[in-house]
Amino acid sequence: MKTNMIKNLALVFSLFLISTIGFSQEMMDEPLSGVENTKEYKTIDLIYMDKDMSIFANLLTLSGLDASLEMIDGEHTLFIPTNEAFKDMSIEKFAELTNPKNRSMLIEFVNRHFTGMKIDSSQLTESKILDMDGKNMIEISEAGNTVYVGGATVVASDIETANGVVHVINDVINVSK
Repeated sequence: MKTNMIKNLALVFSLFLISTIGFSQEMMDEPLSGVENTKEYKTIDLIYMDKDMSIFANLLTLSGLDASLEMIDGEHTLFIPTNEAFKDMSIEKFAELTNPKNRSMLIEFVNRHFTGMKIDSSQLTESKILDMDGKNMIEISEAGNTVYVGGATVVASDIETANGVVHVINDVINVSK
């Protein structure tokens, strides 16, 4: 078991380094552009279909929440940070987040990007505070045509899935408690 955790940690760390070294901006032109009809897939399946979401996908797996997301049939919303979103996170912070001893911290981090209700982009502009789970409050703001969720810019919105909606963001979500 310890060997598997070390392998998973090494995989995530490698993906993190690759993303900081330089995914070109062209790779992020259109999230999930290779998927013809996103409504045919559950949210969890879509996450694994886009290589620019691989860091978050691996964090989801390491947290163990991938199994929970797989079982959700009700509508929900997932704010998925691109690999580029992790470039400003220090290696120390990333290592702390992915340390198996800090699994509860990783679960909290992943949960910041999830809510059990379907929220489309029109609802993001109506509210100034989004209550994610009764504890974490996410600030919503607008500047022109740009929407910010927890400090992250929404770069692709309203990607419909079979069981919810995905919004792709360019940073990790910060919460205020």
